[in-house]
Amino acid sequence: MSQLTLNFEPALPERFRSLRAFVAHRSAVVDKKQGQQAADMDLAPSTLSRKLNPSDGDTQRFNVDDLEAWLESTGDAPAVVEYIVAKYMDCDKARHQRTVANAEKLIGELVKMLPALRAGA
Repeated sequence: MSQLTLNFEPALPERFRSLRAFVAHRSAVVDKKQGQQAADMDLAPSTLSRKLNPSDGDTQRFNVDDLEAWLESTGDAPAVVEYIVAKYMDCDKARHQRTVANAEKLIGELVKMLPALRAGA
C-alpha cells in the first residue's frame, strides 16, 4: 500500500521575508560552519553575524559582494536561486495551477487506494 504525503509547509518567501533572512537561515544549516564561512569571506565571524542579522541602526549590511563570497564559500547557490524564483517568478495563477494538479494527483491516488480500504473494512 502506498503512503499519502501532504506538505503544509509554507513557501520560502512566506517563511523568510527577505533574501538576507533566507541566507542567514541557510548559513546556519549548511554543512560548513559559520566561522569558516566568515573566514572564506575574509570577515570576522561577528561581522558576518551582524551583516546577516542586523539590529536597528546597525551600519553593517549584507551586500551583493558578500552574497557572491558567501555563495563561493558554501556552494549553496541552488537554494538561493530557489528562493528568488519562488519570490519573484511565481504568481498566483501558477500556484493555483500547481495546487489543482497536486489535488488531481492525490484524488487519483485515493481512488486507487479505495478498493483496498473497502476490502479491509
